[in-house]
Amino acid sequence: MPETKASSPLRADARRNRDALLAAARDVFASEGLDAPLDAIAKEAGVGRATLYRRFPTRDTLIAAIFEDDFDALEAAASGAEDPSRALFAILDTAFEMQRHNLGFTELFTRRPPAEDVLLNIGQRFNEVVDPALAAAQDAGHVRPDITTAEIGTVMLMMGVATANMRLHEDGEARRQRTINLLLDALDPARAPRELDA
Repeated sequence: MPETKASSPLRADARRNRDALLAAARDVFASEGLDAPLDAIAKEAGVGRATLYRRFPTRDTLIAAIFEDDFDALEAAASGAEDPSRALFAILDTAFEMQRHNLGFTELFTRRPPAEDVLLNIGQRFNEVVDPALAAAQDAGHVRPDITTAEIGTVMLMMGVATANMRLHEDGEARRQRTINLLLDALDPARAPRELDA
């Protein structure tokens, strides 16, 4: 049908533009952070500002589209753990590798309180990925029982700071590993607070 032939290229162009914008945003946010100029993203994608805002009306909708893929990767890491009780550590390992190359992913955990549902959805997605892994680790005695999912997000943020520190010092790799080990030690059940005797 003529309508189908005419409309198919438009859909293909729209898909190519969207993919180009997401790829560009991923690169720009990774190197410059989440407050990078949106014009830089449009320029790298090879599209105009109007196309960018037509596909992603706000910065937050673009951020949400980018990081949905990252949370899929965290979920895959959890599912791939041989022992479900170690899935949380697989998530942390994967998150750390992301942070080594992605400033935007680190900043996601310090993003201002969301004004839009799209970023609230990212928080819900994080909970969906981490909640069962944390519960399994706690049930197995690998993680102290008072740790919350929100605090795992804080640990990820601290790991991101350690990663940034690595780039500033010649012995950055040793500093990074030391800091990561300290953070993981903080999850140890032996460090759980003990109630004083009445």
